[in-house]
Amino acid sequence: MNAQLTNLTRSRKYSPKIVLEKVMSVVEEMNTRNLRYDLNTYNALLTAYAKVKDQKAISETLDRMEKEGIKPTIDTYNYIMKAFGNNKDTSAQLRLKDEIQNKGIELNGVTYIHLLEAQQGNLQLALETFEEMKQKGITPTVLSYSFLIGACRTSSSDVAFKLLKEAEDNGLPVDSQPRMYFNVLRLGTREDEIDIVTYCWNKAVGKYSLRPDEGTCLQVLRVAAKRGDSKLAKDVIRQLSTSGYPYKQHYFTPLMEAFLVKDDLVSAFNVLDIMRVSGVPPTIKSIQSLREKLSSNSKALDDAYDILKELRKKKKRVDVVDFNVLLLASVDNGDVERTFGIYREAAKFGVIPDVDTYNAVLEVCVKGRVNKMDRAVIEEMRKANVSPNVDTFVKMIELSCNRTNYEKAFNYLEEMKERGFLPPQTCYEVLAKRLSYNRDPRFHLLMEEMEGIGYKLRPDIRLSWNK
Repeated sequence: MNAQLTNLTRSRKYSPKIVLEKVMSVVEEMNTRNLRYDLNTYNALLTAYAKVKDQKAISETLDRMEKEGIKPTIDTYNYIMKAFGNNKDTSAQLRLKDEIQNKGIELNGVTYIHLLEAQQGNLQLALETFEEMKQKGITPTVLSYSFLIGACRTSSSDVAFKLLKEAEDNGLPVDSQPRMYFNVLRLGTREDEIDIVTYCWNKAVGKYSLRPDEGTCLQVLRVAAKRGDSKLAKDVIRQLSTSGYPYKQHYFTPLMEAFLVKDDLVSAFNVLDIMRVSGVPPTIKSIQSLREKLSSNSKALDDAYDILKELRKKKKRVDVVDFNVLLLASVDNGDVERTFGIYREAAKFGVIPDVDTYNAVLEVCVKGRVNKMDRAVIEEMRKANVSPNVDTFVKMIELSCNRTNYEKAFNYLEEMKERGFLPPQTCYEVLAKRLSYNRDPRFHLLMEEMEGIGYKLRPDIRLSWNK
């Protein structure tokens, strides 16, 4: 019947309470049949009591064992220690540890494994236990290091990496616990430690062929981008594909950012081609980092212009997104002349302007308060049969409101609604400011329309009417 008891205490099928009930049922049957308890019987009983944290029953059972001349062994205590550990009851474990030592029983490696496993939420305590273990001459196992690294989740990655390297240097079979590398890797990404991240990635993925989840991959990509490690970024994108994740825009933008950190503009533009080939057409959002790089550095913008010029010279296609990033960088700098100059070179680059191209030129008209040019751009857009989007209308309304005759703003607002667009709050606010300034009574009608949509007019604009 001891085998039955052992199987019950090891089972994960039942809750601790059910396990105890079933164990007691077997024990009752033993009593009915006048069967004597032995060490295995008591070990099963103690384990069941420990699972439900019944300290009183544990103490009474240990006393009964002593009276019957059955001495608890370290294995007996380890069963209890494990049960306490499964409940993350470190306080009970430490009390039990003191009791074991007071009885002159030597702790063994299994005892310390149970302690370390439960102490993963307290790094300082786990490290103290680990040092005590070594001082007693007990050789740490790879599982010991695995639990310690697990305890590092609220600490620095340096501590975890040091433990990982120590396990390797001690010749332990780390390959039996390869997920240790992922645990350290995730800590490394949290602190942008590229050396730790790269080392653990190469071990976990390169050597042991583990498959990281998408979240882990994205964190590694972020660090690779920040530290300019394009090789690591490429490896991660390749792994995402191998793991069956369909290509997405935000997989490629970190690769572009990694190249930009190293001032490699040619490779950064090449990423846009890679995206197209991979079935992920670049958008305004995907070129944001490239746009920021070019707008913050006039030489970089010149170099980017030369790169596209060279592509055209080699009879290679210049994509409209590549062209737009030059425009947008010029717009960000408020460089009206350069923006118009690049815009007029679209045909020279073999580029057919899209809605983002026209929006960029309209944006610089807003920034530079350029008169009339916007009308020409809008007319060119209509002739090219390029449909305006919300951003287009927002800019056209703002430009109209900058003129003495702002009636066009109402036309654009109506056209926007006719096309099925919900005008954003900024459209109404820009127009409301203009109406307030001119004391135009349509201000109140506009307010009613805003409230009908659910927009609230800014207090400063509302007050401006009352001045």
